[in-house]
Amino acid sequence: MARVRWVVPVLLLVFTSAVLAAPRKAATRPPRQLHKVGDHWTPYNPPDPATFPANAKVHTIVRGDTLWDLASKYYGNAYLWPQLWEANTYITDAHWIYPGDPLLVEGEVGSGDVSTTTGVSDSTTTGGVESGQTIMTAEMRAAAPFPLGSEADILCWGYLGHPDEPMPNRVDSFEDVELKYTRMTMTQDIGVGTGDIIYLEGGTSTGLTPGETYLVVQRDDIIRHPKTNEIIGRHYDYRGQVRILCATEDRATALITQACSDIHLDDRLKPMPVLPIPLVRLTEQTTVCTPPSGKTAGFIVNSKDSRQTLGVGNVIQINLGADDFVQPGDFLTVFRENPVDGNPRVLLGEIGVLTAENHTATAKVVRMRYAMRVGDRVELK
Repeated sequence: MARVRWVVPVLLLVFTSAVLAAPRKAATRPPRQLHKVGDHWTPYNPPDPATFPANAKVHTIVRGDTLWDLASKYYGNAYLWPQLWEANTYITDAHWIYPGDPLLVEGEVGSGDVSTTTGVSDSTTTGGVESGQTIMTAEMRAAAPFPLGSEADILCWGYLGHPDEPMPNRVDSFEDVELKYTRMTMTQDIGVGTGDIIYLEGGTSTGLTPGETYLVVQRDDIIRHPKTNEIIGRHYDYRGQVRILCATEDRATALITQACSDIHLDDRLKPMPVLPIPLVRLTEQTTVCTPPSGKTAGFIVNSKDSRQTLGVGNVIQINLGADDFVQPGDFLTVFRENPVDGNPRVLLGEIGVLTAENHTATAKVVRMRYAMRVGDRVELK
């Protein structure tokens, strides 16, 4: 079972001596308890650079630095900024780094050495793989850890939750000066996107805070077990993100800062969750001769865009989660029972877990031998 430190790019504003850590709005506030270390102020307890190995590469953080930019500088790939956090565990909140603190850089990785998208092994069949997918070579597998997915994989699809999850804040109407929408003429078919202003039913009394960012969620289909037809939960579709501009007790005005899909009337708001992108290394590949692990097993129960045929890069959901000992960064084997009695199971490939709820998880196909589909079995490696 892979054990990883999870991270997600976050854009931060500069406050006092703090500098940008990564490129998205902060999900946390800057630490308040600063103390002086040497000639600078920091909330952390950074190590003395003299204790680093003699051949270590050390960067002293300066105002304006971001982990994103430093990863691009030292590793040749900005998306590998989580490795800097991995190498500097004294930074307890990856959203915030401070001028004067030392940053240990664990060697340099050329831009051609690491793939930021997962792909199939060069020894497996590529049937069903979408165009543009990278073939994962042996050299890539041996390289530094890589992000298992992208922000779009996590924040532009959704999750499986309780069928009647309460979400009191809803999109009530739009502001559109050009078309002059009025509440009476708007229908669910009309959608708005990035840069548009929306009006919300719900305000400070239901938890909305001006300046904070929220996810826009649309209630989608009830998902049932592919074999037993038992209700697993409802799929909640992430439509985009909004920032609250101002709010009264029961009303609010918001700006759409990112739209994955059109945002409609009656879409709901959900506090921005902490959904880090797992940083992983591929584990040893399961083969047709690898015996079952005997660990937690379940099913693929849903697929993004309702895809019937699934291959590398596709995002799916399974009926296993944190309460079933499945965590982000874990890998599961995908298989199908052999139709011939007595024959071994048919190995289809592997998936990597992006996020986990209590008894469900979102995962991405990272290896394949044959195309997968909803209803195929999964087993923790």
